[in-house]
Amino acid sequence: MTAYLKFIFITALSLFFSSFSYATPHYGANFSYTLLTNEPNSLRGYQLMLNYDPDCFHWREFNVYFDGGFSHFWVTDTPYYTTLNIFSVAPVIRNTFRRRGPIHPYIEISIGLAYLNHTHLDDRNLGIHFAFQDRLGIGMLVGEKEQFSIGLHALHYSNAHLSSNNSGITAPVVLDVGYRFQ
Repeated sequence: MTAYLKFIFITALSLFFSSFSYATPHYGANFSYTLLTNEPNSLRGYQLMLNYDPDCFHWREFNVYFDGGFSHFWVTDTPYYTTLNIFSVAPVIRNTFRRRGPIHPYIEISIGLAYLNHTHLDDRNLGIHFAFQDRLGIGMLVGEKEQFSIGLHALHYSNAHLSSNNSGITAPVVLDVGYRFQ
């Protein structure tokens, strides 16, 4: 490699990585509650997620943060309550649209890994304990330091046909409220 090509390569890498911000990371917590479900229809549940946002993964209006947590679901139309606990971890890609003023709308998408404590929920055969957690959401960050968040997201758990049984769980409308510690 000639000296000129090395110079171009190093300059390009420097410009690319200098566009990322290297500030202190943020930690936060989110609480989510299912508002509407369709697989199964009588499913109710909540999530408690902790997140880590290492500012090194910020680029313009995009950032990648990581969340992990606990979800608890139950079915309400049976004479007994059938429950399911899920532990999950996932990277989340977020696009924040406007960075001026106290409200910052965003859209985000996530695909992560999940562990289900049961392979059955009521009459649904979920297949195996391992699943993928898919999430697509919209919301807004509130405050000058973006410490509060409120949003809606769709949530789906499935094993992606790694098992012959793959009933899955879907909640198309989940209310999400969060706080980010500074």
